[in-house]
Order: sequence, then structure tokens, then C-alpha cells
Amino acid sequence: MKRWFLDRGGLLALLALGVYAFVAAPHIVGNDSAELSTLGTTGGVAHPSGYPGYVLWLRAWSWLPGTAAFSASIATAVLGALSILALHAACRGWGAKPAAATIACAVYAAAPIIVRYSSEADVFAPNQLAVALVLWLAAPNGPLRGDRRALALGVVAGLGMTNNLTCTLVAPVGLVGVWLAMREQKRWWSAIALACLGWLVGMVPYVYVAIAPQNTLSWPNPTSFDALLDLILRRSYGSLDLVGTGQPVPIGAQLQVLASTITRTWLWVLPVLGLATLLVRCVRPGRVPWIALALSTALAGPLLVMRFDVQPVDIGLQLVHRFHLLPALLLAIPIASGLQWIADELGKRSQTPPRASLAMFAAYVAFAAATFVAVLDVSRFHTPAMENAARNTLRSLPPRAVVMSNVADDLDVATRYLQLTEDERTDVLYFRYPDLVVPWYAAKVGVEPASAVALVERFHTEGRPVFVNWWEKDLRAKYPSYPFGILVRLLPVGAPVPALEEQFATNRSLFETFDLAYPLPGKADDFATWVHRKYAGTWGRLSSDLAAAGNRELAATAFEIGRALQPQQ
Repeated sequence: MKRWFLDRGGLLALLALGVYAFVAAPHIVGNDSAELSTLGTTGGVAHPSGYPGYVLWLRAWSWLPGTAAFSASIATAVLGALSILALHAACRGWGAKPAAATIACAVYAAAPIIVRYSSEADVFAPNQLAVALVLWLAAPNGPLRGDRRALALGVVAGLGMTNNLTCTLVAPVGLVGVWLAMREQKRWWSAIALACLGWLVGMVPYVYVAIAPQNTLSWPNPTSFDALLDLILRRSYGSLDLVGTGQPVPIGAQLQVLASTITRTWLWVLPVLGLATLLVRCVRPGRVPWIALALSTALAGPLLVMRFDVQPVDIGLQLVHRFHLLPALLLAIPIASGLQWIADELGKRSQTPPRASLAMFAAYVAFAAATFVAVLDVSRFHTPAMENAARNTLRSLPPRAVVMSNVADDLDVATRYLQLTEDERTDVLYFRYPDLVVPWYAAKVGVEPASAVALVERFHTEGRPVFVNWWEKDLRAKYPSYPFGILVRLLPVGAPVPALEEQFATNRSLFETFDLAYPLPGKADDFATWVHRKYAGTWGRLSSDLAAAGNRELAATAFEIGRALQPQQ
């Protein structure tokens, strides 16, 4: 038992699980968090590439008490802790002794970005686990040999692809593992055959996407092999793009953000040690696995981020940040190896070699201190701001209201999360009108395709209140409108617009009912920041309109209300 707890990283993994469970998000905290938490409860197909392995894992944990978001967060925390255990084993398989492996894994496990994405619903925690297992199984001193090594690598590769396709960027290491398996067998071809068989077995979760239940947040079940390939390869987004804009951001901005994430994760100094160790290992005997690791690190790091087509600012920063977890994990291997080299050199030059037990104790103390900082950092993001914004909005809308959006934003997915998992205001119809041209989406929301104007006219004829986002300038210009919470209500043509004083009173009454009982976000707290910018934006526009109309007293009051809702400096 002592050997498992200390030498094999069991104690560190258990401590990590405790930390990740402690900060597990009980609310949805982002678009993917909302989607995956919902599908973990209701079932369904996630956005491409479908992520059936992770969805099934969340389904298996949906029995937990509490919200759908909380059960998904706990399920993710378990995967995060398992990835620490696998990474510790991988570090040892690549030559590090227990103390060096523990130090490296402790630093990694306590990094704020690792703590965050190991404690909220997202596909990157299972991806980290899959990659850590590949590193372990393919290691020169891995746990298996020959056919068993090849078969296990194939299964893990397949399962990894059912969670996140970026695990394929570690293919060089996996292929070296299969090459080692071939050398360990008299019948080299059996290793290849078993690796392929294992991969097919690992991909079995994709059967689920063909039979998954459907709801308004689920993508359709593929009905042909070509449709399945479309889903797996993310063709609707562009297989090699992040969000499908087709407009790569200047490389320097992406590399700068990547470097910032890596250096902060590894305490600024350790990345230098890791890269230096990696370079040295690539030119020494036994270099082939290390060359593969260097290639995988380059593919998963700078070469991947240079493809991103979203600006790494505001919500875009959250989108790209998650992809930095993989290169951060890959650096654990050379960092542990470098720490081992330092320990060996100190042992050679000192009459009293450093004690491994003391180094481990220091690692756990550092882990405790670092996680305290990480918990404070993660608390900025794990607030109810996004979920409350959707709940506040839904509860404020009149019966049978219709919300027409031109984007898949936070309010869209959060609304569906509340309607599908908590049965919140299911009379409200929320849909993205540009996507009605996609037959399966139009069928799901029950709205026939038409122009935005024709849709507004249709719903007005039916007597349904219509709302849009404040940035819908064309629709706001065509119809009488006024701010209503974070939305804008469109009135029928010719209907009188309430006086500005009445608009002020209406919104003041609405905001008094809103649940805002949590700390204000800062200016870089992702979706929480965005939500409060929308809150404050409503009052900023009212203030401007009131000032232009000469009502300076109410304008000043509106301005102060908006300023109180603004993200903090």
C-alpha cells in the first residue's frame, strides 16, 4: 500500500481528486459546459466530433445528487485525478524515479488551468487521461510488452478519439510504442494487427451516436457512414479549424498566449529545464522515443495553435486556453527526466545524497500551497453568473415568448440547459434563425425556415412576444423596440414604444428580481465577464437615450446602475 501511495503517485492522485471535487462547478460556466452537462443527463449527440466516450462517461455519473452541471463536474474531476496517476506512471516509464515524477506531477496537477478543466464539464480532462496513458504504454520502460503493448495502445487511441481528436497529435509517440511492440515480438505483424483491432474496439462508443436520444440541444444521429465521418472529422467547422471562420489569427498572438500558459503552468523555470532535457535526449542513444515526443509536443503546441481562427481575447481566450493543456502535459515527461538528472548529479557530487523522502515531502507541501492559489483563481470562473443570466431572463419573459438569435451564444445553450434539465420555462421558444436552413435544426425547434423579418411577422400575428439580442441592429431598425433585461423586445410595426421613463421603470423592476448574489467578475473572467457586460450595456443604452431626451436625473441613475454591474478592474 505504501508503495502505491508514494512510489506510484496514488496519494497525489487522491489529493488532486479532493481538490478538483472541492472546486467542482455546481453551475454551467461556459457553452461547452452547458451542452455537455445537459447531454450527460438527457443523452444525445454533442457538437462535432460528437465526443461519445465522454458523454457516456457523464451519463454513467448522472445519478449523483445535485444539478446536472455538478454531476458532470464530479465525473470530470475523477478523470482529472486518474490522469495524474497515469502521468506519474508515464514519467517513471520514461526514466524518472518516484521523487522526480511526484514533483513534476504535483506542479502540473496544481496549476490553475489544470485545476479548472479538471473540475468542470469539458472534453479536455478525458483527453489528458488518454494522452497520459499513451505516454505510459509507449514508454521505453512501459508496463506491457509485445502484443499486449500494441493492443493496449490501440484501445487507448480509439477511446481517446471518442473524447477529443487532439489526442491524435501524440500519434508519433503511439507509433513508436507499436514499433517497440513489434521489436519485442517474433511475429512483428501480430503487433500491427492487434493495434488496429484495439483501435476498432476503442472506437465502439461511436455506435452510441447512431442510437442516442434526441432533444433541442443534440446534434442529429448520423444515418450513413458518410454522415458519421462528417461528425467525427468536424467537417461542418472545418476539420483543421477551431470555430470555422477560416480566418487565422496572427501567429504571434497565438504563440504568445501559449507561451504564457505553459510558463505559468510550469512555474516559469521548469519549461526551460524540460525543453533542454528534450533536446539533449533527442541526440543521445535511445533517442527515437524522445524524438517522437518532441515531434508530438511541437504538433500539439505551436503547430496546432498557429491554425486557430479566433482571437485569444475575452471568450476567445477561453476557447484557445483549453488546447494548451496537451502541450503542458507532454512537457511533464522531459521535466521529470530533467529533475531526475539534477538529483543524480547532486548524488554524485555530494557525500550525503538528497533523500527521496524529503523531496517527496517538499512536493506535497508545494502542491498544497499551489492549489490554494489555484482554487482562488478558479473561483473567478466557477460562478453562477452565466446560469443565473439565463434563469433571470427566462423568468422575466412573458408567457409564450420567442427569442430569436443570430448566434449560438451563452444565452442559447444556457436556456436549453435549464429547459431540458430543470424544466424551466419550457413555454419560451429560443432558436437561432440563421440555422433554420439546416433541416434537422428547423425540425428540432419546430420553426419553418423564413427570413428574419418574415419570422417576426409570423410570431406577431400569432400574438407571441418577440425578443432579440441588442446587437441585432437591422431588426431593431425595422421594428419599434425597447430594452428588456439583456434582450430587446420587438413590437409590431406601428405599435407605440413605451416612454423612456417607463422603459427605465420596467427594467428597474426586472433587475430587482434578478439573482445577482455573487461576487462581481473581473475584466477577464470569461463568460461571467461577458454576462455582466450585457447587464451593464442595457443601462448604458438607457442612460444615453435618457440623456439625449433631456432627462439627466434618470440618465445619471441609469448610468450608476450600469456602473455597479460592470466587471471590476
